[in-house]
Amino acid sequence: MIGAALAGGLALGTASPAYADCNSPLYPTLSKCNEARKTCVSSWTSPQQCYRVVYGNDSFARYQFLVKTRC
Repeated sequence: MIGAALAGGLALGTASPAYADCNSPLYPTLSKCNEARKTCVSSWTSPQQCYRVVYGNDSFARYQFLVKTRC
């Protein structure tokens, strides 16, 4: 019983990360957004270009980027 629980725990610990894209937090300026993109590059993630986020009434909100997972 203990051996099975240990083996299951080891299998979970070595699993690859889930493949799910996610949005970054919002940044007040394009330059801050671009700086934050540099911190999201890894062997599993690839940040996309920063884009403007606007509210429903067309007023400017902030900048954001999509972080894509690599397959």
